[in-house]
Amino acid sequence: MSRRKVTAAKRPVTAEAKGQRDQRTYIYGAIPDDAFGAKTDRPPPKGPEAPPLAQDERFEYLVNNPDLYTAATALPGPKKVGRPAHYPPVVYLIFLCSISLFGSARSTASHLQRPLWWEAVRRAVRAHQGDEAADALRPTGPSRSNWNHYFHKHLKPAHGTVRDISRDLWIQQALDHGMMKESGKRTSRIYPERQQVLHGDATVAAPPSSHTEHETVDETTGEIRTHRVDEDAGVTTEGGGRQVYGNKFLSVGVRLANRAHSRVILALESIRHRSQEEDPEREAEGAAFVGLVKHILTRAPGLRAATYDAALRGTHRAPLIAEGLLVFTPQHSGLPPQSLERYQDGPCKHDLYVAEARVCERHITVDGQTHYTPLPVEELECRQGKRTRYYHRLTIPCRAKDHTLRIPVDETEDDRQIDPTTGKKRFNRTEHLRQVPPDTPAGRRLKGFRQDSESTHSRFDQSYPHKRVPAYGANGALLIYIGYAWLNNSVTRVMHPQAAALVT
Repeated sequence: MSRRKVTAAKRPVTAEAKGQRDQRTYIYGAIPDDAFGAKTDRPPPKGPEAPPLAQDERFEYLVNNPDLYTAATALPGPKKVGRPAHYPPVVYLIFLCSISLFGSARSTASHLQRPLWWEAVRRAVRAHQGDEAADALRPTGPSRSNWNHYFHKHLKPAHGTVRDISRDLWIQQALDHGMMKESGKRTSRIYPERQQVLHGDATVAAPPSSHTEHETVDETTGEIRTHRVDEDAGVTTEGGGRQVYGNKFLSVGVRLANRAHSRVILALESIRHRSQEEDPEREAEGAAFVGLVKHILTRAPGLRAATYDAALRGTHRAPLIAEGLLVFTPQHSGLPPQSLERYQDGPCKHDLYVAEARVCERHITVDGQTHYTPLPVEELECRQGKRTRYYHRLTIPCRAKDHTLRIPVDETEDDRQIDPTTGKKRFNRTEHLRQVPPDTPAGRRLKGFRQDSESTHSRFDQSYPHKRVPAYGANGALLIYIGYAWLNNSVTRVMHPQAAALVT
């Protein structure tokens, strides 16, 4: 039995071919029933509808979150010089989180001026920091002037510290709920449990102003008008070619299966959406996601999978697969079939290609058309060592006898070799071949998990008037998103206190 690499002939790319590359120029066979599911499989049932929560409930859950007081210890406190602090750092952290509840800093200041809301803060501070801290608080909450001073002078310069300590506390909260842990159930790696799967996505948050120029001239009257401009915002093209203006953020989360209000936002990051020359401080979307997931893995070794959208390419999936994760993303349209190898066993010869994210056998029909037949996969095998390896154990149906072989679905050493004629890797395996093909029941199940990120971003946008984040600059908007995450995670903490015992 031998295998020989088949080298596909290069064809010149014409303008007509570029315009039609999203259209198939070949015949694709029926997807077989295999380890990824069957056509008769029923879709998973919908989870329970989340019960509505009143504003005062959410606020009580927020101010009584013990992790919030731990995070406040890392915030800048009063200094010996300069304007004296009117309130301790935890009050300003509560103020930050409440902006996502009340819609703006102006509304938050108005609410905290009222005893109904401020007394809830005083009770919580007394419970978590003691009588002395509670008695030292002023009779009413911070004014908008107090908030603006602390936000611009202290909180924004410390945004990195707030982001990092929040992230680590959120990861621990998810672990306390029983998420991202090894389960006692024996399940296939193709079907990981919901609480073992990360979901991630990026969104563009609109700034308070959509103006891109500091001055504009009225063409009719000649009046010169000045505008405030978000210097970090830019235009980003989203899926479908829609252009949006704002700052781009990445979120990663996890949730329990079939339990409402169980989502935990694990990490947030401001990411680059302009050229690297214009914004060298931030990472691009894919690299930032890989970095966040690797950090989460250091705290949660029981993590099994991660889902994302088509922005994650093969170069990003490869290092996460090597860490032992199943990484699922939709397949990019327009990827042509790639030659994989020629399998030979005695007189039997089979040309294997990768098409539509899975291994297929290529045939040439009588009328000269190319036909790709997807091969059934018996199992997704995982072998762990210095780096984790994944294989498709598949079957090649043959008139002489069926052949069983293992095809790597992670990046191999041969794949990383540079082709001297092109200057690129010989085969971008993780770009073309997927651990779980998208167009299968197992793939559609994992794709459904990722929709949780869409819901997170949608609820975040809807928290503010006109879906505009009430802060200028990427760092300021990131802090607002961090406040939203604290509010969300505080609800989860109260709604599922016994989740760990139920999961394990």
